Amino acid sequence: MRKSRKAQTAKNIKSSKFKWLIAIVLATLVLTVGGLALTSNLFTNNASSKELLVLKAEAVSIQHWKVPPKQQSISSAPEKPPGPASGKKVVYLTFDDGPSTHLKQFLEVLEKEKAPASFFFIGNELKNADKETYQRMINSGFVIGLHSYTHNAKKLYRKKDPTFIHEMSRERDDFEKLSGIRTNLIRAPYGSTYLTDKQIKETKQNGFRLVDWNIDSNDWRYGSGNTERIYQNVLSQVNAYEGSNEPLVILFHEHKNTLDALPKVIKMLRDKGYVFQAYHENETLHQNFKKDPNL
Repeated sequence: MRKSRKAQTAKNIKSSKFKWLIAIVLATLVLTVGGLALTSNLFTNNASSKELLVLKAEAVSIQHWKVPPKQQSISSAPEKPPGPASGKKVVYLTFDDGPSTHLKQFLEVLEKEKAPASFFFIGNELKNADKETYQRMINSGFVIGLHSYTHNAKKLYRKKDPTFIHEMSRERDDFEKLSGIRTNLIRAPYGSTYLTDKQIKETKQNGFRLVDWNIDSNDWRYGSGNTERIYQNVLSQVNAYEGSNEPLVILFHEHKNTLDALPKVIKMLRDKGYVFQAYHENETLHQNFKKDPNL
């Protein structure tokens, strides 16, 4: 009987301890879950009022940082208007009717010779080059100008609704979209001689700067194998300016014969003491057939 009571007592004690253990575990769970919920609630309340605003602001800032700003168009016009180097014999090399398939070869020759130049592109030919090439030209000190879309004199200079200003404006906008370069420098196909007084006025009103030339290489006249004719033609005209120190603006075209003649022409000019400059849209030298100091 005593044994039975002792056993029952031990059993009760064991059961009591087990219940207490369960109670403690349950209490711990309740406190832990409650604490987590309370902590979460406190963090959420706190973050919503302060930290979340900061985090949101940072997120917006990061988002703006990831989105590249709108790229400003490149301009080849120096902040300080350039002009013929003082006390120097200056020559401006200019090339029309590009971009041609020979453009990169022209650039390689000119870069090798350290002779910057200006190129006048036709709108319908812009597909012959790409944005990287155009920006390379600007970065290397070359200047890009406009030469109309069609190069068609019957459209550009006709009496009724001439397309000169329209084509130059259209090409300026389209070239900027294509290349990221904004240029106001233009050359009239066949020269400004064909422009009426009204068109000259409109040229100025539209912010264009026009340049002609005073030496014509006539390279467009010569077929394959006539490289020497181009050289001799330029040489004879350069000799006519000997002793005048007048800046020379030479007209070339992006032809293979011209490319082949170019190194020899550059050497001749350098031997005669000329330095090479690129003609810019804010150039102080005004070289045009109209003899207009404001054109």
